[in-house]
Amino acid sequence: MSQRRFAVVTTCHAAGYDAYGRVMVETFLDHWPHDVPLMLYHEGFVPPSAPGRIDAHDLNAASPELVAFKARHRDNPRAIGQWRPRRRLRLGPLSIPLPWRVKKAGYRWDAVRFSHKSYAIFDAARRTDADALIWIDADTRFFADVDLAELAAMMPTDSAVSCLRRPNHTECGFVVYNLRHPETRRLLAEFEAMYSQDLLFAEYEYHDSYLFDVVRERAEARGAHTHDIAEGAGWQASHVLINSRLGRFMDHMKGDRKVDGRSRANDLLVARDEAYWQRR
Repeated sequence: MSQRRFAVVTTCHAAGYDAYGRVMVETFLDHWPHDVPLMLYHEGFVPPSAPGRIDAHDLNAASPELVAFKARHRDNPRAIGQWRPRRRLRLGPLSIPLPWRVKKAGYRWDAVRFSHKSYAIFDAARRTDADALIWIDADTRFFADVDLAELAAMMPTDSAVSCLRRPNHTECGFVVYNLRHPETRRLLAEFEAMYSQDLLFAEYEYHDSYLFDVVRERAEARGAHTHDIAEGAGWQASHVLINSRLGRFMDHMKGDRKVDGRSRANDLLVARDEAYWQRR
């Protein structure tokens, strides 16, 4: 298992690169194995040069389908977070719409915002010859070395994907796609069809994590196995990544944690002895 080949993919725009993406790239180069490339999909900035380590692609040039999706829905309030569904009353298997609309969490219906991430994954999966493709959000920091055996343990060969499960929706800041599993390509094709065929608007939420769960559950219904990297920690910790085994070598500055450049001390629900966390 330790001989399997891995590739990492992320994407970032110019402002994001200045605010947090540069840290992600620089700490990746410091701590990841040299034979694991970073497929960096960039928008509006010149990526750093690191031959053999960084495989850079202009996101819009690489994904004309993304450009078309954004153009198609530029003025669609249902695609840019300006629309809210009606609240629902759930009675067992029944879901009854109520007259009041949801007021908060507009990101859940901002399909255009999260389409950049999804299309970077779709293009990278077609380009790479790696056995497993790892999506990692650009608002992360690596502070300890990552070894191939650890990566292999997070991606069992009998699993189509490995992810960080939570009861509401999967935390998709770190997802491993097993490109050698027979179900994974079908899962990715169904994921991409959500955008290319505008199927996502038939779902309750439109962000990438919700759509990922839709296609993941379909794959599981067909008999595919998915691996929970967090091993159940997501049912206790909303900031599940740092409370999983991933917290041994990385931090995820999700949401407004980007301002501080670190996760908060009270985000940790497990005891960690790494020096990075002890300094918190």
